[in-house]
Amino acid sequence: MAELHDLSAEAQCAALRSREISSTELVAHYLDRIERHGAALGAFVHVFAEQAMAAARRADEQPPSGLLHGLPLPLKDLHPAAGLPTSLGSAALAGWVPEQDGGVVGRLRQAGIVVLGKTHAPEFGPCCYTETRLAPPALSPYGQGLSASGSSGGAAAAVAAGLAPLAHASDGLGSTRTPASNCGLVGIKPSRGRIPAVLPAWYQLGCEGPVARTVGDAALYLDAVGAIGPGELWRQPSWAPDAHRRAARMPPPGRLRIGLLTDPGTDEAAVHADCRQACAEAARALEGLGHEIVPLELPAALRIWALLEPLCDVLSIGLALHVQQQVPPERRDALMPYTRWHVEHAAEVSGIRHAQALARLAAAAAAWLKWQSGVDVLLTPTSAAPALPSGALRLDDGWASSEAMLRWSAFTPWANFCGAPAISLPVHETAAGVPVGVQLMAQPGQDELLLGLAGALEQVFAWQQRHPPVWFR
Repeated sequence: MAELHDLSAEAQCAALRSREISSTELVAHYLDRIERHGAALGAFVHVFAEQAMAAARRADEQPPSGLLHGLPLPLKDLHPAAGLPTSLGSAALAGWVPEQDGGVVGRLRQAGIVVLGKTHAPEFGPCCYTETRLAPPALSPYGQGLSASGSSGGAAAAVAAGLAPLAHASDGLGSTRTPASNCGLVGIKPSRGRIPAVLPAWYQLGCEGPVARTVGDAALYLDAVGAIGPGELWRQPSWAPDAHRRAARMPPPGRLRIGLLTDPGTDEAAVHADCRQACAEAARALEGLGHEIVPLELPAALRIWALLEPLCDVLSIGLALHVQQQVPPERRDALMPYTRWHVEHAAEVSGIRHAQALARLAAAAAAWLKWQSGVDVLLTPTSAAPALPSGALRLDDGWASSEAMLRWSAFTPWANFCGAPAISLPVHETAAGVPVGVQLMAQPGQDELLLGLAGALEQVFAWQQRHPPVWFR
C-alpha cells in the first residue's frame, strides 16, 4: 500500500487543496519519519515538531491560498527564518533567532508552507560536504557511509529518504546540484535574477533553489517563490506565474544543439568512469529525443584550475566580513578550521588583489558564455566522481580542502560565475546502486528551456521511481 511520502509534492499539494488529505496528517507522517531516520542521516539541525503541528492545524482550518498551502517543507539552515533558530551551520551562532526572513524563505512562507525544521548545512556554506559541530555528518541515504555533499547536504538527504516532499536549498558553486547528484534527486540553480538574491557578496555567486524528486516538483517550488520584487540588483525579464510548471510538462520545440563536455581541465584529475557513463546515457537519450550531440573540448584559458586563487580570495573576504559582522569575538574559537583559514587568508588579500580577483572571475565568466554560445545547452557530469565517503573532502587545511573540492566539483561553478541556470538530473547509478547525476546548463534566462529538457529526460529515465532502502522503512 502506498505511503503518503510516495506522493510527489505536486500530488500532495493537489490532495491538500481537494481536502483528500490534511496538512495535519501529512506533517505528522513526516515528523514520524524524521524522528526515526533523521539523526542517522544528519539531515536536520532543528526539528520544529510542536510549531509544525500547530501550523498544520491552522492550515487545515483555512481555505487554500498559496501554491504550497499546508505542504510540510524544511528550510536550509544557512538562511534566516524569522522567529526560528538559525545557526548558519555554525556552533558559534547556536541560539541565534533572526527577526526577519530571508527573501526566498519569506516567499515560501507566503506560499503557505509548514516549516518542518532547519536542514543541516556546513558552516556559512562554502563546502562540498556537510560536517559541522551541530549534528552528525549529512549522509546520502544510499548507504555505505557516503557524503550527501554540501552545502545543501541535509536538504538532499531529507528529500531522498522521504523525510520531506521537497526542500529549500541554495547553490554558491554547486551546492544544490552536487547534493542532488549524490542523493539521486533533481537540483536546480535558477538564473541570476530569477530568485531574490542571497547576499550582495561572493560576486553574487549564491542562488536559492530546490532539491526535489521530480522536475515538476522543482518547477512548482520556483513558481511558488514568484517573480522578482523591487529593489533587486539582478532581474530577468518577467515570466508567467505558471511558467516553470508549464515548461516542465512541455519538451523544447525543435532540434537543439547540445554540447557534451566531460573534461573540466583540472590537471591530473580524471573524471570517474561512472560519471562519463552517466553523460553517455544522457547523450543517447537526448539523441533519441531528436537533439544533436556536439562533443566539445574546453579551451585552456577556461580551465577552472586557473581560478582557484581568485575564487579563494573572493570567498575569504566574504567569509571574513560575515564573521566580523555576525560572530562575537568571544565565540570565534567555535568556528570550524576551514572557516578560520578563510578568515586568516582574507587578512593577506589587499583591496587591489580583491578587485583583481573579481575582475578575473568576471572575465572568465564572459569568456565562458561566449564559448558556450555555440550550443543551445551544455551537458556535463555534475561532479568528477560519484559520492565520496564522508570526510573525504574535509581536510581541515585551507588550500588542500579548496583544491580537493574544486577537483571534485569542477563542472558546477561556471553556472554561478555566469549567472546561468543549471540542473542536475540523476540519470545513472553505479554497480553498487549509488546515484550519479549529469548537469545541463543553458544561457542566462533560459530556465524554461532547461526544465522542458529535464522533464523530457525524466520520462526516459523515470528516476522518481528509484528510492534508497530507508524509503521503505
